[in-house]
Amino acid sequence: MKTAAKSLLVALLVVSGCKIASDEPEATSSLAPPTTSVVLEQPAIWPMADEVFETPDEAARSFVGNVFKVTPVFGEYRAGDSRSGEIEVLIGEQPAVVRSTLLLRQLGPDDGWFVIGSVNPHMTIASPISGAVVPAGKVIVSGTARGFEAQVSVTAYVAGDARQVISQRYVLAGSAEESEPFAVEFDLSSAEPGSLVMIVVKGGVGLETDPGEFSAIPVKVA
Repeated sequence: MKTAAKSLLVALLVVSGCKIASDEPEATSSLAPPTTSVVLEQPAIWPMADEVFETPDEAARSFVGNVFKVTPVFGEYRAGDSRSGEIEVLIGEQPAVVRSTLLLRQLGPDDGWFVIGSVNPHMTIASPISGAVVPAGKVIVSGTARGFEAQVSVTAYVAGDARQVISQRYVLAGSAEESEPFAVEFDLSSAEPGSLVMIVVKGGVGLETDPGEFSAIPVKVA
């Protein structure tokens, strides 16, 4: 797996100049308790631990289709080692534009393919870092981002289930070529202790058929 992709998941917290989310009401939902007893070797954002995809392409298409409700073009799978690799999410005709790079790995007793994260150099999640243990309460999510008219969404889902939104906030960040810092406070008190949460930062593009630039990481609720 590319070193540059890994480093994006562990970037340092950006403090100065952060744009804090507005006072708009925070979107939350009641969550169903996890039904799976399968434990993965490492945190993953998609699918649920007891669901098995036999190829990385299947896992990638399921993730993008369910989370973003679009059917973009995918690049070819690039292996990093015998059990992991990456796939680019593309949009448009040649030359296609890269919206994100999905990081995939074989996990679980059935060696199914899982999305363990997603990175884009213009949409970074600096804190918390991928795989971090976070409290079942207030959590600050920060990084750098850009979007159409500076609109960026930050959403926390139950990992592997895009129907279960724990919290969603909107924040202003960069609106041109340069990304700008952001910070937003989430309330994860409704998440089950010990459960995995998928945090997705996405830049708006004003088109329903385009997922926009995005990055995603898993965190574990204490």
